[in-house]
Amino acid sequence: MDTTVDRTRLFSHLTRTRFLHIEDALERGKLRFFTGSFERGQGSNQTAYAFLDLDEARVVLHDLADGKPVDYSSFAGGKSGRDLIISRVIKIRTKDERVWIQVQNGPGVHQGGVIKPDGKPVAEISIPLTVFEGRKLGHACLAYLQAWDVLCRRPALRENKNE
Repeated sequence: MDTTVDRTRLFSHLTRTRFLHIEDALERGKLRFFTGSFERGQGSNQTAYAFLDLDEARVVLHDLADGKPVDYSSFAGGKSGRDLIISRVIKIRTKDERVWIQVQNGPGVHQGGVIKPDGKPVAEISIPLTVFEGRKLGHACLAYLQAWDVLCRRPALRENKNE
């Protein structure tokens, strides 16, 4: 069974050993942060992804676009194909004139209605951006979300208004 999903990329950033892709998962009301590490000529050796809730994303992206310091963490997750609980953590922090984006995937446990990490992550990838690159990321994603609002959400709002 093919589980590949064709996702639109809103923003990509590549370093010599790491990558970050922010992708459209708006059908779920989220943005997908997909990160990985690799070695030249060897391919990817670790990947992780996490979803950022759309309402929270708008605030974080606005602060990034304005160059404001950010200190954000989101704990979520789901079940794997074998019904194991998977923790998906995303952290976005401004530190030492850099914007650090970290994504962790690993075993999880339900705590108070939220999935929290349960032990050491299986995959943990951090990628640094300059504040200017963080601003570009924020503006690119916000522009995409604004276009999505106009093209996809507004007709639905108008239809509901007429009912």
